Amino acid sequence: MHPYSEYIHGYMLSNHGFASTGKIKDDFRLTKWAKIFRKYWLDELPQFINLIKGDMKIVGFRPVSQSYFEILPPELQDIRKEFKPGCIPPYVSLDMKSTFEDVLKAEIKYMNSKKQKPFTTDFVYFFKAVINIAFKNKRSY
Repeated sequence: MHPYSEYIHGYMLSNHGFASTGKIKDDFRLTKWAKIFRKYWLDELPQFINLIKGDMKIVGFRPVSQSYFEILPPELQDIRKEFKPGCIPPYVSLDMKSTFEDVLKAEIKYMNSKKQKPFTTDFVYFFKAVINIAFKNKRSY
């Protein structure tokens, strides 16, 4: 991304909105390198480091910027604070689209499941994600 991209994130959301992929529509902040990094998942390397440090877990909702967090429904904001973020988002495990609405539905479903079965939920979601990525070619774009 271009320098200081995080400072205009709110502006981008309010003026461009979301594309069908769940990303900001017509996001001019992405450089050519960023597009290549996203295509080959190289942009995930910092999260792998956070996983090793223990700041993240394998399965869970993705960490978000403050401006993105502020547009979430208040009940989802409160629930998100209870859980550690993860590298594999629930919508990949549940084979849902990556639209804003579907991501929210998947996160709520994941967190409700996690509250009911805290020890097995991540295993189930992890193996579902592996199947969806390996055999159904599920990607987050």
